[in-house]
Amino acid sequence: MLARRSWLLFGLALSAAPLWAADGRATWVLENDVDVDYRNGVYLANLSFKVPVRTATVLDVLTDFEHMALFVPNLTQSHIVERVGKSYRVVQDGKARFGPFNVDFHSLRKIDVLSDGRLVSDSLPGSSSRSHSEMKVQALADGWTKLDYQLELEPSAWIPSSLGVGFLRHELIEQFEAMAREMLRRQQGAKR
Repeated sequence: MLARRSWLLFGLALSAAPLWAADGRATWVLENDVDVDYRNGVYLANLSFKVPVRTATVLDVLTDFEHMALFVPNLTQSHIVERVGKSYRVVQDGKARFGPFNVDFHSLRKIDVLSDGRLVSDSLPGSSSRSHSEMKVQALADGWTKLDYQLELEPSAWIPSSLGVGFLRHELIEQFEAMAREMLRRQQGAKR
């Protein structure tokens, strides 16, 4: 989500080997892996990647709403306001940054974890934009997990599409790269 990063929120390298960042860490989400389009006031995004992490750990990270602000950049708060079974109502606040631009955001969403391996998220009244996203989580035979993410986002304020497409791509890469690193950290049993 354009600054509504709780969209839980992927197009990572489908090869088994990640690229390496300048700091020596593996990079799982690349700019070319994220497809963002703008049509009639709505941003549409698709992202797909895989990580060498068990599906249970992936789902733990994707649904760790109470601690998400600790590992997702630009989130200042993330809390579950209601939970019934595998259905959550989550509030998240933060500030998205892209070059010289900063966008404050407030997100109130209903997120359902479905038995078919999907997380479905819809914005609720009180959010600063309308959004719908779906994340499909699929276990692979090699012990990796594949994540496929789709997002529809209608911002509450007009943003030129020439800027908004790049901004959203940047936010998705940053968000999902941070979550992939947290998944790997938990898989390895590292302490925070």
